[in-house]
Parts: sequence; structure tokens; C-alpha cells
Amino acid sequence: MAAVAWGGVVSKNRSALRNHLEFSAFRVARGLSGLLSPSALARVGDVVGNIYSLTGGRRREIIDFNLALAFPEKTDAERRQLARAVTRHFGRSGLDAIRIQRLRPEELLAVVEIEGWEHVEHALSYGRGVFFLTAHIGSWEVAALVTGLKVEAGLSVVNRPLDNPLLEIELDQLRKLYGNHVFGKHNILREMLTQLKKGGGVGILIDQRVGEDQGVEVPFFGHSAWTHPILARVARKTGAPVVPVFALREAPGRYSLHYEEPLMVEDLTETESEDVPLTARYMAVLEAAIRENPDQWLWYHDRWKQLRLSTQKN
Repeated sequence: MAAVAWGGVVSKNRSALRNHLEFSAFRVARGLSGLLSPSALARVGDVVGNIYSLTGGRRREIIDFNLALAFPEKTDAERRQLARAVTRHFGRSGLDAIRIQRLRPEELLAVVEIEGWEHVEHALSYGRGVFFLTAHIGSWEVAALVTGLKVEAGLSVVNRPLDNPLLEIELDQLRKLYGNHVFGKHNILREMLTQLKKGGGVGILIDQRVGEDQGVEVPFFGHSAWTHPILARVARKTGAPVVPVFALREAPGRYSLHYEEPLMVEDLTETESEDVPLTARYMAVLEAAIRENPDQWLWYHDRWKQLRLSTQKN
């Protein structure tokens, strides 16, 4: 959870100037977050999102392709409206994530409506630790922070660093807020197993694209998507329950946090628990959540890059 994912393809085409410009924009946003109310900050986020939707360049091409691929039944006008809603959501969420760093634990818990915590308690009762499966949807930072506060043995998150090293330092502070742990770059599998043996939680996102040398192809919105099978492999090895969790923005400064029933590998056949079918099962859970709130998922991510490029060539 937090802004993290297993694997993911890191962009190497970044200049120092771009990194510093983005960091300067972040510093302005951080200043605003301390001066404005959640509602006023959300309005600023809407403006940022609207501007980005007009000037997004390649990212705009990606979101147009992704939405056409995922929602062929929608009209062009409906997809354009959805694309604008997505940019506004992430404009608001980006500023909101900065504001959250100023909140004390009790202040954050007071603005989050939690549903399904009994599923977490059930999963923890097995004594094997718990995987918390989510996606880049809604306010996944809130999902990580609240879960870490409520799980006695704590929460560790699997992360893919941001492309901008200056912003990565700031994001790392948010990930570790309230005591959450972030796995390092090395020995991640061993650290995951250690955390599970302690009876703690491991937050993981598998909705981002990975390279063909890392992933398996599974259906996602009706099309093949390269996805890392690490969750399937470790859940199969440890028997740890997998609890889907989704934090959604309901209003400025207010959130809902939904925990779903744990998914147990032991309930599946040997064939169903293999890498591809099990990863496909997890991705189907994520797809269902995204379909319910499509305006809150990261459609700017180049999830079907291979398909997009092959389509452009044709």
C-alpha cells in the first residue's frame, strides 16, 4: 500500500531539470496544504487536474487508449468525461496525500469510515500473517496508514521507488508515517516472510505492468496484461490469507476503507493455485473494484503498453 507496487517498469528518460521542477511544484503544494482547508485544497486539485488533462501529452494518449480498451461500450464523450474525472481525482489526491502528513493518527482515524474489519480479524486468527492486496485506486496511502495503525504486529509495504529521487525521499516519509515499514531494495522476499511469521501485514499492489521477463500474462479488463506473480507464489508457500482492501475518497478530507473476505490458497485446487490462475484471480478482484469506481484508478499508467504500441504500428 502507500504509493507502491511490486515490480513495475522504471522510466530512465528523466532529466535533472525535470526532477527539480517537479520537486519545486511539490514544495508549493506542501505550502498550500498547510494553509487551505480540505475543501479548498480539493478545488485547487481540480484545477491542477483540468490543466493536466489539456497538456498531458503522451500520458493523455495513454489514458485515451486505456479507456477505449477497457470500456468499448462507452461513447467517446463518456470516455472523455471519465478521463477528466480521473485527472481531477489525482489532482485532489496528490495534494491530499501531502496534507495527510500533517495529521496525527487519531485525526486520520476520525475521518475514515471502516467496513469489514472482521475479515481482517478472521485472517489474522490463522497466525500466518496477512497480505493486504490493493491497487492504485482511491487513496491507497490511507489504506496503508490506517491498516498499519490497526494491525498489532504492524504493516510493511512492498514498494517500487518513484522515478524522481527527490520526490521519493518525501514519499518514503509518508509510507513510514505512524511506524509502517518499507522493504528495502534487497532481500525483499526474506523480509516479507519474516513479517508474515511475526503475524504482521504485508501491503502489496500488483496492478502495474511488469516486463515480460518478470511477469505472467493474465486477463485484465478483457485483455492480456503482464503481471508479477509474487503474491501468488508467496501466498501459496506460506498459506497466508490475502485480504483485498480499498480506500476511496468520499469527500474532501473524508474516506471509506473497505476490507473484503480473505482469499485462501488452501481453498483452491492445485491447478487453481498455480501462478497464472491465482494471479488472474487476484487481478479479477482488483478489476471489480476499479469498475465500481473507475474515476479513482490510475488510468495514466501504461498498463497495456505492448498492445498500445502494436496497435499504433498497425
